[in-house]
Amino acid sequence: MHRLNSTESPLEAAAGAAGPRATEAFSVLGNETRLAILLALWEAYEPFEAENTVAFAELRKRVGMRDGSQFNYHLTQLVGHFVRHTDDGYELRRAGHKLVQSVIAGAGLDNPELDPTEVDRACPVCGAPTVVTYHDEWLFHVCTECEGRFGNRDQFPEGTLAGVNLNPAVVTDRKPEELLNAAFVRGTWNLQSAVEGVCAECSGPMEGWLHVCDDHGAEGVCPNCDRRYEVMARFRCPVCKASGEYVPSCSWLVMHHPAVIAFYADHGVPLQYDDDSGSFQPRYRDVDPKEDIDFELITTDPPRVRVTFQHEGAELELTLDENVNVIDVSERGRPGVNRLGT
Repeated sequence: MHRLNSTESPLEAAAGAAGPRATEAFSVLGNETRLAILLALWEAYEPFEAENTVAFAELRKRVGMRDGSQFNYHLTQLVGHFVRHTDDGYELRRAGHKLVQSVIAGAGLDNPELDPTEVDRACPVCGAPTVVTYHDEWLFHVCTECEGRFGNRDQFPEGTLAGVNLNPAVVTDRKPEELLNAAFVRGTWNLQSAVEGVCAECSGPMEGWLHVCDDHGAEGVCPNCDRRYEVMARFRCPVCKASGEYVPSCSWLVMHHPAVIAFYADHGVPLQYDDDSGSFQPRYRDVDPKEDIDFELITTDPPRVRVTFQHEGAELELTLDENVNVIDVSERGRPGVNRLGT
C-alpha cells in the first residue's frame, strides 16, 4: 500500500501509475476560473466551422472576469494540457474536449432512470421475453424468466443478459428499443476496437486475454464466477483502464475476420445492419445465431477457444489463443475447400 509522507501532496500520493504529467494536469483543474475557461471554449466551439479559436479579450468576456492579469495567469496554466494557443487565439485541445464532453454527457445531465420495460427481443438463453432498464449509468438487458448470463453481481439485476456502462446522454430522445440498439452499437464499436488493439476511450493499446473459471459449475450460472460461461474474453487498456468482458461465442468477436466475411458472402449472407426490422442485429437471413454459432474451450493451459459458424451444411472454425488472436481457420462442407490459412 502506498503511504503518504510529509513531502507529498494528496494528489501525488494518489497518482500512482498515472505519472507526473497526469498529476500536473489534474492539479491545474482545481480552480473555478480555469474550469470556466474550458467550458467557455467548449461553448464557442462549433463542429465543421473553419475557425474555432477565441481571442483573449473575447474569452475573458465570456468568463466574466475583470482582472486581466489574473485571467491570463489561469489561462496560461491550462495551455499545453487542455488548451492550445495559436496566433488567432485559444481553443480546446483534444484532452480539453474530452474532459468537458465527459462532464456534459455524465454529471452535466440529470441522472435519468428507466424502470424495466419490455422490448421486442427474446432471451437468447431461454427464449422468454426481455426487458431493458437503465440505472446509475448502467444499461441492462434482462430476461424475465431465466437467470441470464450473469449471477448476483452487486449492480446487476437478476436475469442480466448484458450490461453496458453508458453516460446518461444515451437516454436522450430514445425509446427503450432505440436505447437497446444504441447500447448494442456502442458495445460493438468498443469490442471491435479492442479486438484491433485500440482503446475506444483513449486510443491507447488494448490488451486481450481469455479468462477461464477454475471451478466452473456444470449448468446455469456458476456460483464461483457468477457467469454462465466457463471462459470469457477480457480486454483492458493499460493507459486509461477502460475494460470489457465478452462471451467468446459473441459473433462480433471474430465477425470482421476475412474468413468469416468470405464464409457468409459465399452463402449469400451479407453482414450488414438490418434497418428494416429497426434492430441493429446483423442480417443473417435464415441463420439463427443461437443455433448456428457456437464455441468450445478446447484447452485450458494455455486457453484455446474454437468458435464455429454453421450454415447450410458448411462449417467454419476459428481458433483463438490466450490473447484472443485467431491462430487457425478451417472450413468444411463446401466443395473444393477443406482448410484456409490465417
